[in-house]
Amino acid sequence: MKSKTITLLLTAAIIAIFAATGIQAGTEVEDTFEISTPGYDDVNRKKGPPQFKLVTFTHKKHTEDYNISCGECHHDETGTPLSDLKMGDEVHPCYECHNIFEKDKDNRNDIMVHENAMHGNCRECHKQVNIDAGDPKGRKGPAPTSCTQCHEKA
Repeated sequence: MKSKTITLLLTAAIIAIFAATGIQAGTEVEDTFEISTPGYDDVNRKKGPPQFKLVTFTHKKHTEDYNISCGECHHDETGTPLSDLKMGDEVHPCYECHNIFEKDKDNRNDIMVHENAMHGNCRECHKQVNIDAGDPKGRKGPAPTSCTQCHEKA
């Protein structure tokens, strides 16, 4: 009887250790990646090649060099920043919610259009960085704000 109890407790402890390790490990975050989605591939097949290449984003530059928290970009379904998010926590890809990939005159301000969501998020932050650096309009400064500063020509 005592042997079964010890075996059961050891088994439970081992399971708990593996579970805790898995929770702490989280999701590995690629430092540098191209902001791409299956939706862009579908649109590009219909319209032909894009004018600009997709943006290559670096988490390290934004989080470590610029001290930007994960919640500055990542938010929940209501738009509330995920302020307690840490590097390695699991997040849903932006395109799960921002899932309209064809932009036209009727949806140019629709935040559910992936391109609008990405551009809006990046531009507002970059503009504020430039305002803080001395440009009252936020167009010139250390943070890129024009198409070709972030996207290479295709």
